[in-house]
Amino acid sequence: MSDADSPYRAPRPGRPDTGDSRTWADDAKAWADTRDAHRLIAEALARLVAADPTIPPHPYLSRHLAHHAARGEVLDDAHVPLAVLPWESSANVRTLLRQSDAVSAVRRQEWLEAWARIEPFIGGAGPDSRLTSLHLAHHAATRPRTPLDTSAARVSGSRVTPLWSDWTARDNVLAVSETRLESLTRTTTTDGRSLLVSGDDHGTIRMWEPHGVPAMAPLHTYGGAVQHLLPLPGDLLLSAGTDGSVRVWHLTRGQLLAEPVHRPGTWVSALTLFAAKDAPEVVLVAHSDGRLGALDPVTFRPVDTPLPSLDPAPALLSGVGLGGAEGMALAVAQGRRVRVWDPRRPDGYTYEHEHEGAVRALVDLAAPGRYALCDDSGYIGFRDASTGRETPVAPAPPAGPVVALTALTVAGRAAVASGGSDHTLRVWDARTGAAIGGPLEGHTAPPVALTTLPGTSPDTLRELPAPAEQELPAPAGQELLVSAGADHTLRRWKPGGGGVGAGRAVRRPVTAAALSGPGSTTGAPLIAVADESGTALWDTGTGRPVALPAGHAPVTAFTSARVRGEPLLVTAHRDAGIQLWSLERGAHAAPARLAGLLGHSLPVRSMAAFPYEGRTLLVTGGEDGTVRLWDLDRVCALACREDHLLSVRDVAVLDTARGPQIASAGTDGTVRLWDPVTLRPAGAPLHCEQRVVNAVAAVPVDEPDGAELVASGGEDGTIRLWDPGTGQPVGRRLDIGDGPVAALAFFRTATGRPCLAATGPGGTIHLWDTDTGSHLLRIVTGSPLGALDALDARQPGGPHPEHPVLLAAGVAGVCVFGIRMEGR
Repeated sequence: MSDADSPYRAPRPGRPDTGDSRTWADDAKAWADTRDAHRLIAEALARLVAADPTIPPHPYLSRHLAHHAARGEVLDDAHVPLAVLPWESSANVRTLLRQSDAVSAVRRQEWLEAWARIEPFIGGAGPDSRLTSLHLAHHAATRPRTPLDTSAARVSGSRVTPLWSDWTARDNVLAVSETRLESLTRTTTTDGRSLLVSGDDHGTIRMWEPHGVPAMAPLHTYGGAVQHLLPLPGDLLLSAGTDGSVRVWHLTRGQLLAEPVHRPGTWVSALTLFAAKDAPEVVLVAHSDGRLGALDPVTFRPVDTPLPSLDPAPALLSGVGLGGAEGMALAVAQGRRVRVWDPRRPDGYTYEHEHEGAVRALVDLAAPGRYALCDDSGYIGFRDASTGRETPVAPAPPAGPVVALTALTVAGRAAVASGGSDHTLRVWDARTGAAIGGPLEGHTAPPVALTTLPGTSPDTLRELPAPAEQELPAPAGQELLVSAGADHTLRRWKPGGGGVGAGRAVRRPVTAAALSGPGSTTGAPLIAVADESGTALWDTGTGRPVALPAGHAPVTAFTSARVRGEPLLVTAHRDAGIQLWSLERGAHAAPARLAGLLGHSLPVRSMAAFPYEGRTLLVTGGEDGTVRLWDLDRVCALACREDHLLSVRDVAVLDTARGPQIASAGTDGTVRLWDPVTLRPAGAPLHCEQRVVNAVAAVPVDEPDGAELVASGGEDGTIRLWDPGTGQPVGRRLDIGDGPVAALAFFRTATGRPCLAATGPGGTIHLWDTDTGSHLLRIVTGSPLGALDALDARQPGGPHPEHPVLLAAGVAGVCVFGIRMEGR
């Protein structure tokens, strides 16, 4: 059907639709068959797919185009561009996303939604990894806290068998960057398109469509980090950053036009437009040494114009509109001091104010003479440029630096959005300082830059596809908030509400999780899970929880032990205490507290229990920098070492030819080996050269002497294997490629193949063969992980005793699954 024949003519990009004033509601009444509505929506969405096949469409677009095409019965190659769905001939992803059985509509949408949640993070993962990741994501989304159903859990070609999950991740990611984002702005091109523009720490500038698809080829500065972006009319963009240069770009042509400023040895601390009363507009450029200059925004030549004097230090600048023909004042922040310079006054600066912390951002408000600022102490406030009168926000945000601000409009009210070091965004009424809505949570690192997108209406469908489960996008006039985070993501939010397309409410991040072996008559694994709201034991065979008795501080670490035949759960708490719990009464009775252990002065980060000469010992590593050894049979302390200079991040127990040996990893970048009874050093420290060592694991070697290697996971994103006898590295470094290593776990497959699992803030679980060093699989979750645990394939009992069981936990929750590396 052509546009002329259609009851609803979708607007073409670049020009308004002037031929039909009917609303979507009018059209809905006119449609006799809803299939027509879905088919027409699919046709409109298909026009958003880039013609360049190397530019993948955003998962929102993929998901909803395929959904509407399926409902309109046009889910075929003639109506759905090939770029929309993954078309691996060697895997079954396409089959899952295009099911055609009797209940295909529901199942297809479930698989599409699961795919959309992980697609931004998939990157170059191979077919097996893509299918396995999709399988796990689908199970987590459709069967939360549900006991294992073998028929539902098997997917041909997948390497996992999902057992149990409690996983609720945000679904508002626009894009994922391989590099750290430093700056963000929005521009409108001469043909009326709204584009997001980001700068990163590698000197690259990227343009994005409002729905997250790359708009054109990236621009490379070949300089330092791009920390400032300033859009100008005529598709022009100014960029500046750590190399001290200002560059002029033509965005739509992808050309570097000029480099009007180049000052090596300094960096640009501010880049802004300014217009004094009765004077032309200029671009102000401030450098780290306090030098301030002005450029003509058309010719980009230096302008001789009155400017304020600055201290020899980095300055933040913001023009403050004074209303009408009064021009602007200039807010200047240097360190903790804020001054306002008014060119209308002969004495220049109007007032000065000292803050508790260094000022991190300034932003002009729509109200004449008012601006907002934030600082390292967590302060956010609004000030009058003439009087300095202050309106702080209330309630005050949590303590910690506030690092980013942007002005926006919410329900017709002038507002300001802030991004804090607690990873959350908040929105404030610019007149009263009151909070608008609750915190916007989802970033896993601080949001470093903020901007807005214009509100949309049904007539601008091309601008921002709305999730099918939402009524409509933000109405016209209601701006959307976009944030660039240090977690490498661009995210989109509806101010005063949750993230656009956020789905279910996000659960509280898991602070600790561990597998505790068989927990019921079915032999299914019992897992312990803790977050800020409490601690529970879950039987994955029945799906039933048992809460740990309340009255203790939040849990920071778990381990399981067996003392004189009795199964125990050991918990470490934020108050630095350790508690012992009996699991003798089974998985469906509340654990009985047996005893407590005191000794650490700060919380314990990791624990491991092991048998030794008829006793059960416990080793703990704490934030106080100590490694402690305990006898669980007698419930007493045995030894303590303070050799680590800073926090102890992880502990493990090696099985050597001479018996067990303790390994500890620390913030000081070392792995240290200890005698299992005296805690005396068992050799020299391993200086791992990985910055902080976050994780350590024992890796058995198939040799007659039964030796084990030590695996260290570092802040630099690498894993190294070490011979504890010689202190020398073994083999090459293994690189996870998506941030620091947060956790390690060793297991053997059904055929005895030795495997090491690693994960980190990127939310991807990497599996390696430790004998060959070959990378086996990437399991993408799309949400940061901080804990891994494994049960060996030969663990007795369980629904799949021939396969190892792996637990992964983090910001979005916890999931448990079997690993099937051999066979299908």
